[in-house]
Amino acid sequence: MRRLLLLIAFTLSACGGATASLQPQDVAARQAPVAQTTALASHTAGPRPGSQAVSPALIVTPEAADQIDAVLARQDGRAAVVVAGGRSGDILYAFDPDEPVFAASLYKLGVLLEAERRIDAGTLLPSDLITVTAADQSENGSFTAAESVLTVDEALERTIVLSDNAAALALIRRLGVSTIQATLDRERIYLRFTADGAITTARGIATFFGELVRGSLVSRDASARMLARLSRQRTVDRLPAALPAGAVIAHKTGNLGFATHDAGIVAGPGGAPIVLVVLTWDSAEQDAIELIKEIAVLAYAGLART
Repeated sequence: MRRLLLLIAFTLSACGGATASLQPQDVAARQAPVAQTTALASHTAGPRPGSQAVSPALIVTPEAADQIDAVLARQDGRAAVVVAGGRSGDILYAFDPDEPVFAASLYKLGVLLEAERRIDAGTLLPSDLITVTAADQSENGSFTAAESVLTVDEALERTIVLSDNAAALALIRRLGVSTIQATLDRERIYLRFTADGAITTARGIATFFGELVRGSLVSRDASARMLARLSRQRTVDRLPAALPAGAVIAHKTGNLGFATHDAGIVAGPGGAPIVLVVLTWDSAEQDAIELIKEIAVLAYAGLART
């Protein structure tokens, strides 16, 4: 595990992002292309509204889906998108949902899940102490000094709200990579910790947020804590910047030099929870941010009840 932690620490570096107060950035230096470790991507848009349910309560209209297709077709880089019903799990729109992508700071969702699972089980307390070490520091994106002592609750807050790499790596040392991975695999969330860095898919991240909003991952109290923490994230230049005030319930961003993500839960028609995931790579960060915003606007405006 120590070797994997060192590899994660070595590859972490930050990229910029507009924030609501402090300016935390997400992770990681550029790495080699990801091997094809999941099912091959379709490389086409799909499925269309209604294709996975006889009568879904919500759809992304065909007109909106066509508009998203057109935006994705003209971009220079790559993207993977999933829009899903939060309560039903129905896929309302998807584009390359199974394409493997470097997760960037989305790996911290796995850390959060495992910590809350153990708090639920009584084997970890929010008041337990962990020490941030020099090995937890990355060149950029670490906001907690070595030798700092944090409670587990403080470390989780820094990991999610500030996307602090040092706090996240300290938690990984405490929780164990293999245990975090086992929990993700058990929940069928495609988010893999590898020697080259964490990889995921849009479907995998959508699974995490869908199960979270349905209360299927952990207890009701733990689910509420996770949602509240994710609602406080300071990087707000993507989904929150694109959608009406208060529409984004909870989300998590990720940044690399070549990959820029945002994913979370938004309030759809009548307040119905919608999972919205946009992962991008092979494009300039600001171009990717604008793409995420444009897709979010089109998907949100295209939501309709049947």
